[in-house]
Amino acid sequence: MADLLDTLLAEMREQGGTWTTRRVMDLPAPLGTTQRSEARQRLGALADRGDLLTVPGRGRAYRVNQAKGGPR
Repeated sequence: MADLLDTLLAEMREQGGTWTTRRVMDLPAPLGTTQRSEARQRLGALADRGDLLTVPGRGRAYRVNQAKGGPR
């Protein structure tokens, strides 16, 4: 699962912007999923690791935590 999360994070860094469960679901498999709960779980796991920050006022929307490192 960690490899999948790392690959998903790399894709999120490359695309940038705000990430929601819908946006994760729209990615091609295996990064994307047809199940909303699975997309939420992946976003939550990345947020728990500190790789994502919540977007204020946007509910369950996230953006990449640039302070954590990696290419911008």
